[in-house]
Amino acid sequence: MKIAIVGGGFVGTAVACQLLQAAPSGSQLTLINAGGQLARGVAYGTRSAAHLLNVPAARMGWDVAAPLDFAESLVRRGLSYAQHDFVPRSLYGNYLGETLQRHIDARCDVGWRHLPASVHDLWRRPDGSWNVVLGDGSSINADCVILALGNFAPACPLADFATLPAHCYAPDPWQSDALAGIDPHARVAIVGSGLTMLDMLVSLDDAGHCGPIFALSRRGLLPQGHRDNELPPHQWRPPAGWPRSEGVVPRSMLRAIRNAVDAARRDDRDWRDIWGAMRAVTPELWRSMSTRDRAQFLRHLQPLWDVHRHRSAPAALARFERLRASGRLTQAAGRLVAARVDEGQVMLEWRARGDETTRTVRAARVINCSGPSSRIRDDRSGLFGTLEAAGRLQPCPLGLGVIVDDRYQLLDAQGQAQPGLFYVGPLLKAQYWEATAVPELRQHAAAAARACLAGMV
Repeated sequence: MKIAIVGGGFVGTAVACQLLQAAPSGSQLTLINAGGQLARGVAYGTRSAAHLLNVPAARMGWDVAAPLDFAESLVRRGLSYAQHDFVPRSLYGNYLGETLQRHIDARCDVGWRHLPASVHDLWRRPDGSWNVVLGDGSSINADCVILALGNFAPACPLADFATLPAHCYAPDPWQSDALAGIDPHARVAIVGSGLTMLDMLVSLDDAGHCGPIFALSRRGLLPQGHRDNELPPHQWRPPAGWPRSEGVVPRSMLRAIRNAVDAARRDDRDWRDIWGAMRAVTPELWRSMSTRDRAQFLRHLQPLWDVHRHRSAPAALARFERLRASGRLTQAAGRLVAARVDEGQVMLEWRARGDETTRTVRAARVINCSGPSSRIRDDRSGLFGTLEAAGRLQPCPLGLGVIVDDRYQLLDAQGQAQPGLFYVGPLLKAQYWEATAVPELRQHAAAAARACLAGMV
């Protein structure tokens, strides 16, 4: 049995560990990872101790069967973190790497290979196996391929940005040179006000930047913060009238959430308990919505959903508030109009929300923190675009990712499952919505690994 895993971030690592635990003797596993360190990906590749997990340590075990494993690993290493702490993401990357190596060492009867390469195409052979075409033109053969790739880099939020010189515009905040060479006294403009924006503020501050910062987003919404002692939420039961999966629409769901939060406040409980308990039922609610209702949700409710659902570590928000209180950081709600270069700097034109007056900000660099994309056309590796062009992938009509069957097999353009070709990762939000955080991704990783092995029997 030959299995290829494409992607070496959290999902690829979790899938590999699940397969190493259960694969029959004599199996051969190949993990193909294009860039960065194995078992880190973009999320955990940072080396900054100030870039924190946005989930407490107690919920970050790699395996759904052992949610406390990460917190316990910190204790074993003699690190003084409590289960409710938000620890540096670099420590989590170390944990994933050590976990993967431990699983590799435990299975001497299973072949293991790591290929630092990109994948440009996949096609099925007459015998049912898959040909995996690598970036250098070579290929490997696999009985089963699991695509474990994450979101794509941010989409360009303004066409003018594509014409700016490299020293004026950082299209991807996680590129190694995104903040390189910035004059510490110069103004920096950040497009977006989510979790990535908070990370960039921390990076700029820690690098000694002392100039003004201008942050612009369409609605000016900030991520809500976790509690300092954020442990698994108290058990919460939906109140009467909670939207059932049959016929749920965004308006009724919003009304039910608001009613539940109001009731919680009257009972002196925290709204975060409601939000945390919703995670188990969100996929069912999402799958019950029509495409029209999902589009309505994305257009009107997603910004509010995101800032309440994807919350920040308290320390990151505290840094934001200090910068804003000092006068260095200005945050605004509005939309981009144009951008041009003037004397080596960017002249950024924008309009405030609800105001048609065009304003201008001069900045040495614009950093795109508008958030990761899940649209196939934004895949810079070209793999998903190649698969779509060949009819071997069915993209979500709303641009949320890809479509799979209930065994995580990718559907082709005709809606047929492709045996032996799986996808697991955040692009599953097209069908589950909740598919971006470790507590959900580890469940999907385990289920996809089981489906892969079951199909090979």
